[in-house]
Amino acid sequence: MPRAPNKPMRILTQALSLDPLGGIELCTLQDSLALAERGHVLEVMYAEDGVFRSRYAAAGVRLEGPVSFDFEPRRPLVDLARFVGPARSARSWKPDMLWLNRFEHIFWAHAVARWSMSPIVCQLHHMPNFNRTGLLDRGVAHFAAVSQFMHDAWVDAGLNPDRVSVIDNALAPGQYVPGGMPERAAARSALGVPGDVAVVLCYGRMTREKGVGTLLQAWAALGHDGTDVLLMMVGGPEPTDDPELSPLLPHLKPGAVRWFPSQSDVVPFLHAADLVVFPTWLEEGFGRVVIEGMATGRPVLASRVGAVPEILSGAMARFLVSPRDPDGLATAITSILNWREDEPELEAACAAWVVEHYPYERHIDALESTFQSFRRRTR
Repeated sequence: MPRAPNKPMRILTQALSLDPLGGIELCTLQDSLALAERGHVLEVMYAEDGVFRSRYAAAGVRLEGPVSFDFEPRRPLVDLARFVGPARSARSWKPDMLWLNRFEHIFWAHAVARWSMSPIVCQLHHMPNFNRTGLLDRGVAHFAAVSQFMHDAWVDAGLNPDRVSVIDNALAPGQYVPGGMPERAAARSALGVPGDVAVVLCYGRMTREKGVGTLLQAWAALGHDGTDVLLMMVGGPEPTDDPELSPLLPHLKPGAVRWFPSQSDVVPFLHAADLVVFPTWLEEGFGRVVIEGMATGRPVLASRVGAVPEILSGAMARFLVSPRDPDGLATAITSILNWREDEPELEAACAAWVVEHYPYERHIDALESTFQSFRRRTR
């Protein structure tokens, strides 16, 4: 899509947290900073503070919070009263548009947009989560799905396909840089990870739905003890605190897994790894972990669910695995783990795949153009 004329806009958006809870928070941050760099003025209303505050502030993005986005139909007056403050603030600021990143906050968005007379553009990052989507979408000027899979899912749920475009997710330049053997050695030294073992990395939310149990079962079957191959898991909560995952831990050999808490910067862990695994069971709206890992030059084994096959297509489809299949995952890990010796060109191929298929400039051009098309015409 050609880049739209850079007419400065006032853009109001929202974030559940200023911490990296997941892909939505990361996408909101990177796209807000990119839009600010193009001369637009942004304000983020947030529910919880976090480590991203300094990055927003450094880019000149206004922050307002904490605010509540919750709405419970059984107590509408109570929850609507909580929207009055943000709505008055938005009316005073006069945004050209409200950029909504979570459709579940549509009641909040309707209240704020009506008071501020701002059109709503809603990005669709996840599966439909209301039974009467076709009624709740009234008042939304346009929808932008982060994948073709997400577009189709929401159209099936009741959205008019003429009002839904596809703007694929992408990574901001310089965020997930490729890392060769020198970066691998430096990252391992900093993290205290042995330099002479193969490392498999899984990061994000450590939950059953993200396939952590499948991975633990596969790892137990492989029988690694950390002396030759190490599983590195980064995120929370730790499986010892999960009643469904903790029974799987005694089946692992001592030293087989290294646990790290959630991180705001996962690049050192990606550089330390040889292989990334994304064993999710969920119908992922995109699969940001897949392009993050590939951008750094690591192959990523990922479940054949949701939008993930859109990323791992063509020559990269061989890295798709069946969800909930620990035996298949174990076999796939073993088959690709020695790629540095068997297929050294894979490092460059993975990084090039992301650059070619998910260029960030195209992503932000499309987002900006959409906002320009549906901005408020009068102020």
